[in-house]
Amino acid sequence: MTDRPTYPRAEAIHCAGHRLLRGDPRRLDPARLAALAHGQFTAPERFLPLLGRAFAQVSPWERTISVQRYRPHRPRAPQGFRVRPMTCGDARQLAALVPSLRWITETWGGAHGLAASGRAWGAFTDGNQLAAVACTYWEGRAHEDVAVLTLPSFRQLGLGLACVSGLSSAVRARGRVPTWSAPRGNEASQALARAAGFRPVRTEVCYYVGRARAGAGEPVECFTTARSA
Repeated sequence: MTDRPTYPRAEAIHCAGHRLLRGDPRRLDPARLAALAHGQFTAPERFLPLLGRAFAQVSPWERTISVQRYRPHRPRAPQGFRVRPMTCGDARQLAALVPSLRWITETWGGAHGLAASGRAWGAFTDGNQLAAVACTYWEGRAHEDVAVLTLPSFRQLGLGLACVSGLSSAVRARGRVPTWSAPRGNEASQALARAAGFRPVRTEVCYYVGRARAGAGEPVECFTTARSA
């Protein structure tokens, strides 16, 4: 979404539940953002008044961006498991994830897209049950941002770390640098990132928005920007 088709002065880019705002916020009509309700925005603070006019609730939260500084020794998978790159044949396993875990496939358009991407590693039981998966959630020219989940019954076995280690080695083989994004208060994610050789480089503020405003006269609940300690 841009304010004009050529030489745009403002842009709103969205994928799955994530939105990115850049440029001059005065050039975007709040009404055009209505379709982007109930998601998170990454945007400079100058966009906060625009978000407040477009949505009935705007809540800031902080996330930490880390870069892999050290290449960890890839841990050996526990007995009864194997860790490998995922293929098209694993789409059924991804599609079978409960709804609360399917977020990991969203930026690839769903289970089949992620399985066919060549950007995912999975941990499987000897019976071929998916236990954990790590993937490139965002891919850029120089970096690939890593996401990981472990199914609840397989946690505390080191499977997530094993998947991240395999994936990050593949990212480096593609000539890119692995990165990691996590809410500042998510200690489990931060601990896994440290174990996988990631180190924080900065903290940034994102904004979660609720429903779009129904009309110009509707009151707006808009919180001030969170600050790093």
